[in-house]
Amino acid sequence: MHKIILFLLIGVFSLYGSELKEGAGFFEWWSVVAIAIVALLILFFSSYQMRKIKKLHEEIDKKQKEMEENQNDLLTNMSENIYDIAKDAIKNRSRVLDEPDERSLESVLAKVINAENALLDMTNDLIGFLRLKSKKVEVTHDKFNLNNVLNEISGSLNMHFTQSDTEIIFDVDHNVPRYLMGDSLHLGQILSNLIEYAMLNTNEGEIRLEISLFKTLEDEVEFEFKVSDTGLGISAKEIEKLYEPYYDDNTKEYVGLSLFVTKELVSLMQGKIDVESIEGKGTSFTVRLPIGIIETTDEHEYMLYEKIAKPKKVLISDKNYNSALAIRNMFSYFDYEVNVLSDVEFNKDALHLTEYDIVVLDDKLFTPDIVQYLEKTVDYLEGIGKKSGLKVIALSSLLQKESNKLADDVADRKLSKPLNQERIFDILMDLYQEDIPRHLPMVGEVKRNMVFTHQEALEEAENIKREHFADFEGSRLLLVEDNLINQKVLINILDKSGIDITVANNGLEAFNLITVDEVEFDLVLMDINMPVMDGYTATEAIRKTGRFNELPIVSFTALVLDSEVQKMYNCGMNAFLSKPLNMGKMYSAFELFLDINMTSKRPAIVVEEPVEIDGLDIEEGIKYANGNPAIYIEVLNEFLEAYGESGDAFEKLVKENRSEQIKMLSLDMKGLTGAIGAKDMFWQVNEIHKLFIYNNQHLLHKYVDSYKIELGRLKKAIKSYMDSQG
Repeated sequence: MHKIILFLLIGVFSLYGSELKEGAGFFEWWSVVAIAIVALLILFFSSYQMRKIKKLHEEIDKKQKEMEENQNDLLTNMSENIYDIAKDAIKNRSRVLDEPDERSLESVLAKVINAENALLDMTNDLIGFLRLKSKKVEVTHDKFNLNNVLNEISGSLNMHFTQSDTEIIFDVDHNVPRYLMGDSLHLGQILSNLIEYAMLNTNEGEIRLEISLFKTLEDEVEFEFKVSDTGLGISAKEIEKLYEPYYDDNTKEYVGLSLFVTKELVSLMQGKIDVESIEGKGTSFTVRLPIGIIETTDEHEYMLYEKIAKPKKVLISDKNYNSALAIRNMFSYFDYEVNVLSDVEFNKDALHLTEYDIVVLDDKLFTPDIVQYLEKTVDYLEGIGKKSGLKVIALSSLLQKESNKLADDVADRKLSKPLNQERIFDILMDLYQEDIPRHLPMVGEVKRNMVFTHQEALEEAENIKREHFADFEGSRLLLVEDNLINQKVLINILDKSGIDITVANNGLEAFNLITVDEVEFDLVLMDINMPVMDGYTATEAIRKTGRFNELPIVSFTALVLDSEVQKMYNCGMNAFLSKPLNMGKMYSAFELFLDINMTSKRPAIVVEEPVEIDGLDIEEGIKYANGNPAIYIEVLNEFLEAYGESGDAFEKLVKENRSEQIKMLSLDMKGLTGAIGAKDMFWQVNEIHKLFIYNNQHLLHKYVDSYKIELGRLKKAIKSYMDSQG
């Protein structure tokens, strides 16, 4: 551009030069000068603009490199971090057993569980990271029940944040239907990650998940999921790097790994994610996803029987007013007249309950005076012949294990927050069972199954290892689970047992295998939250045929509440296992419902020491995988998928002088090889990384052959270990 303008200037002066010599007039002379000035101005502004654009490009390149470096640094110290968490879990467990202090045993145990869950989450995040890297994550589009997804999230929160004072609120708009079309597994992962992130940044206060739908300008349906907290908030500088995971040397923790996975999943689902935050006031994440809805001819998704659906008056009083408003919306869905009072207003002497049909009260509001008043009110209503009397529901937090015993004297039912629409529907059906005609199925009605039903939580059999499941050799098991990773882990646990395992990816597949194909099974392990057909529906459909009452069905569930457990029994399940999977409890379930092939009591099995393989520290790798060989094998599988052919990629990058990509690969491999116990490969990629530290990238070509040789040894070691595990 500059050359063109200079060429024009020279041309102009050359053209008019001869004319000026011949005595051109004053006007012609100034015309030449004006043209020159304009050209110089263009030259100046063009140069300024070019410098500005160049600076902008440099800033973009710098930011891009920072993003790559932050992402690459993510796994650099993965092994140290996982080791620290494992060590902390063992330390806490030892303190419980050997050094009890003044704190309650329950609080210390909660810390042990949280530490072990943190280790499990770290491994799951690692697997998720690897699957995203190897582009193996696929988005599905199946029918699913939104309430099951919310229950799964509630169960996960209960597992991770026991004894938290933070209030969790689910606020689902009236126009959001029960059944949707989309990827329920990844939707649940996205929402869980965001809520758990909010929990970690909110010591007290509330976290609200708001769900609504709207139509876009293209007349398509989009869902909005908004997760808001009243926590610490995030600065504008932090927001810029929010989705860039990094390792914090001070806290020895990874920051942002789950948010990185969340953002990637939202993108894969063709959605958008935004964040707004005010320091000291809180943060809001908004996710918009193109999830489909299933058209229905019914005005209401949840149809109450006629007598239950008649107009009722409901009073709600919760210490958290926002929570009370969300619950009001759920009761209002059934066209009930709902009144909300603050806890202060409720405690006023002028309160009259005789006008209400249902009273929903915060568990903490049940004082001796209130209990006495409620008892008198119920007696009065029964005295004047008001049918069914006043129904009292006690509200408590799922995260708080301690409940107010006073509520037990007067409460007809208990509800644990956060709530969803289906749980409100179920409790209304349960409260008014006597108003349901006998020809209709009733909530709480015991199904007549010929097989034994275990009515309480399964106890954990002690010291159970994979080898012990050989006691059930020859049994036929149907595993109904939509999560591919969970499938692989369970199959790996039972791989050497001699149990014949069939896998169904959803309830409909299970129903068809049992009732249509008439495949014979001795036991069914049934997940609750699945697309297409969930565990409740599948089990009920199987029982309705009347031909499989002797088939034991044991459920997997994340949310273990009395109401949900009763719902499992009502649909025909025989026992339940809580998530995450516990091998001792699973053994107990097998022991209850399967014939044991041994003739005497199970002897103690001497567990073989981990196989020693050159290039792979198996014992260390299993320790990093929460002590679970099945999860460790899954990590190894995913590692091979994502980086098993990285030798050719490394050679290509070196030939093309793509230093930044080589640095990224070496950092990834440092963290990953440390996490799986591949010490020799770790040493190799660490040497490569040092070339960048000391600015010796010109020596990269010397490491091409050694990288490929060491990677080949590692792949051979991994294969040998996997072969040894069957």
